[in-house]
Amino acid sequence: MGKKFFELHSVMDMLREVCKLPCKNKKIYFFIFLSTLIPYFPQFLFIIYPPKSVSFRFSTRSVNSTSLDDPKQRLIFEEGTIPIILREVVLFFLMSMISFFSMVTTIYVSAMTYLQRQRDLKVKDLFKKIKNIWFRPMLTEFYSIVMGIGLLVLAIPLTVILVILKQVSLVIVIPLGIVLVILAIYLFMYFTLVWQLSIVTSVLEDCYGLQAIGKGAELLKGRKMVGFVLNFVLIMIPVGVTFILESMMNKNIYIQQPVILKLLISFCGMNFDILVTTLSLMMYTVFYLDCKHSRGEDVADEENMGFYTKVSTFPLVDSAALP
Repeated sequence: MGKKFFELHSVMDMLREVCKLPCKNKKIYFFIFLSTLIPYFPQFLFIIYPPKSVSFRFSTRSVNSTSLDDPKQRLIFEEGTIPIILREVVLFFLMSMISFFSMVTTIYVSAMTYLQRQRDLKVKDLFKKIKNIWFRPMLTEFYSIVMGIGLLVLAIPLTVILVILKQVSLVIVIPLGIVLVILAIYLFMYFTLVWQLSIVTSVLEDCYGLQAIGKGAELLKGRKMVGFVLNFVLIMIPVGVTFILESMMNKNIYIQQPVILKLLISFCGMNFDILVTTLSLMMYTVFYLDCKHSRGEDVADEENMGFYTKVSTFPLVDSAALP
């Protein structure tokens, strides 16, 4: 492997390495940034041109009717809502597809750039490679979403029990609630790491679904503390900046600002969101490679991308036998 990983003992080491990646493959990262920016443009346009005309026309035309039993009222309702619903559904799927493509390309390019391979990778070649692997991370993400929903469903009975115990004694509820909150935070951090590693695994290895999730959990062994710190940093950065922006955009003050300033603030916030998303994917990719190295595993040649081999820590030839 051209890149040594033994120096990546902390999140700051990873962050320094990640910040170097865009400089090594500027064109591809610029393309990734633009492709990630596309899904945000409809939201930005809605800020400039809010779709008030349709909703206003629908509300004024339907204000005189009181029941959907009226055929005219039903027709007005269908004419007003169906186009809006279809537009939102199409926009949602379009944004999801583009965001998914950006995620896969960011992970793949970050891995190849960090390993000092394919520095001259072209967009055309990138599309060909993503075409062969896109279904793996999609299936893994689907399994992760299902597992997340399952965990939320399991949390409902615990919440009901706490509500019932609250009626009995607060002495029992308070310490039990503290323990459950700590446990919930731990599980959230742990499963977030596992799911992120499983997505990266499914992009870079020939596995998907539960197998990729299992590999993600396996990779995290021995690296949980670094992973938790990484998660904490990636969560606190947007939270901190969002708090600052909300403080600056005080409702009374924000309303008085000119439209151009409002748009500028919104545009800056949108770009920051994209940068944080891209940075997070790059950080998780480097963390994944660091976990692989800590287990003595290495990445195969680029031509066989998607398959990993175990690297022996023993020399192939006894140095004493050499002349």
